[in-house]
Amino acid sequence: MSAAERRRAELRAKLGGLEAELASWSELSRAGGPLEKHHTQVAAIVAAMAVPIAELRPRVDAADVLDTWPEIERSLLRIHQVLEYFRSKLTLRFVAAFRDHLAMADEFAWECYRPARQRGSGPHNVPADRVREPPLTFFSQDSTPFAIPRGASYRSEIGVLPPGTLRAVVERLPVPVIGIPWFQLRHLPDALVLAHEVGHHVETDFRLTPTLERLVDEAVPAARRPAWRRWLGEVFADVYGTLAAGPAFAAALTDFLATGPDNGQGAYPPSRIRIALVAEVLGESPSDEEDPDAPAVAAALVAGPYPEFGGVALSDVINFSQEHALAERTANQLLRGFAVKGAPSVRTLLAAAGLAFGSDPLAYEQRNVADAVVRAALATIKQGIRAAGTPTAPARDTEAGQAIMDILTAPSDNPS
Repeated sequence: MSAAERRRAELRAKLGGLEAELASWSELSRAGGPLEKHHTQVAAIVAAMAVPIAELRPRVDAADVLDTWPEIERSLLRIHQVLEYFRSKLTLRFVAAFRDHLAMADEFAWECYRPARQRGSGPHNVPADRVREPPLTFFSQDSTPFAIPRGASYRSEIGVLPPGTLRAVVERLPVPVIGIPWFQLRHLPDALVLAHEVGHHVETDFRLTPTLERLVDEAVPAARRPAWRRWLGEVFADVYGTLAAGPAFAAALTDFLATGPDNGQGAYPPSRIRIALVAEVLGESPSDEEDPDAPAVAAALVAGPYPEFGGVALSDVINFSQEHALAERTANQLLRGFAVKGAPSVRTLLAAAGLAFGSDPLAYEQRNVADAVVRAALATIKQGIRAAGTPTAPARDTEAGQAIMDILTAPSDNPS
């Protein structure tokens, strides 16, 4: 066997191993499989990754393989690193210590995202075969939850990829991802802040920014518009989170803001403004420190209208007002140690957990409310593929794969 033939056999085995792994993830996510809830997410990832893999196959069989094999191996490593970004997150679903909490977080994020997905897909905005998949949650070393397009850290994930490449790839895949701090595993009220992160994806995925800018510009005096435009993404996410999970979200956000920065110099408004906005969305009277623009901004963002959602108000897209009474009753049941009756949504259950903790933290701890909520949430989640019945999106996934291939094969000043 010639040196070239030996090298081709070696590269074919490495390429085949990558293809076999992708096939294995597809099998694990089929209907009835352990990852069936992630079927459409896995299918989108596999379809996108198939594009750079297909590009490598003829290069392995080319006559100049002895000259190009280092570059081919580097490309394989880069594909593996992108896959590892999702591999590590999907693998945690098999670890008993994390599986149930991630299942609950995934369902909560989906319940917050699904109403916008249903309203925002169609002829008035994003074609049905172009919408993104349900969000994928994962545990992160960051101290706060984050949605990937809003500034996640990739410092520890550079590896063989040039800086910034992994993020560029992840943003092009049609799978929204949301990081959760590891320490939120046991304190469920913190998980309500995920509704804010879903709001970031809703703004991005359904191209709401121009409408949000128009609404804010119409709501505030010209002199104060630059600040509100700078804060707009965070403000909308707070409004969306409040509509998604109600007063329990407001309480969780207030607790969260108590330990965060409060200078209003960057993308985040001062905490008093955020709290005032949330109170306005809930129809409550905020403190005397209320920002003078908060009532108008909150009213404008709630009322819209949003052409991206068919011309309706945001409160017609998602609203927790009807579920709040059930969440209060459920919180009372939990604090008294009663089993949760009925099958409320995971949104309702997490809101109940937040309300129970806010009402009586000691009883919340003594009654093991967190464990009771997790059990009830798992019983609430129906079997079957999440987002089943939505159109397949081969063109979307192929285009994502082409973009990934272009990124991965771009020349690097410092290849490793």
